[in-house]
Amino acid sequence: MIIDYFEKYTFNNSDVQGIKILLNFSLNNNLEIIMHEETQGKYEQTENINKVKEFPPLLFSVDLDSREINSLNIPNEINKLTLLDGHHRLEHLSLYNYDHFVPIVLISNQDVKVESYKSRIDVDENTFVEILHMNNFKNSNSSDYFILFQNSKYCSGDVENIYDLYDFKRKLISSNMITPVQNDHTFPENRSVDFTPVKLSEF
Repeated sequence: MIIDYFEKYTFNNSDVQGIKILLNFSLNNNLEIIMHEETQGKYEQTENINKVKEFPPLLFSVDLDSREINSLNIPNEINKLTLLDGHHRLEHLSLYNYDHFVPIVLISNQDVKVESYKSRIDVDENTFVEILHMNNFKNSNSSDYFILFQNSKYCSGDVENIYDLYDFKRKLISSNMITPVQNDHTFPENRSVDFTPVKLSEF
């Protein structure tokens, strides 16, 4: 994408600086976008340009030094972005291919701290634990790749890397065992499940 105009963007309660630009995704089909989190694809969607016009900025990280962003020394062209927040908004934009400019904010990869994206279990708690046991997950701290449920870590000898763990997460989603939760939704903490966060380099 070619950047013709940008402005500094300041976050509330954070020292991180970003830049804000307007981007028309329908005109930037060659832009490589790496997803931080997969969407579940179950949210009902209806084409609505007025809704798109009210979208808050999508948040991306980019392989630029923090000092470049802070000094607004930005290259004219950027071709690779990592999406940090706004997955369902981007899914909606891609689904209907709107010919419309939407705000996005770019921050440096150096300023990214990845945390687990919460999911909600959609079965009763005992059933969920049984599902974990059936898939060789045991209450243990034996691995760096774990599922955190009700303050207990569950690890499996079958999970050798982060990709195996997230393959299992996708299976839980597709079988309606868990649902990724949007940022503005609240639910009981005892229904919450977390997975080992993916490092930026592992996206």
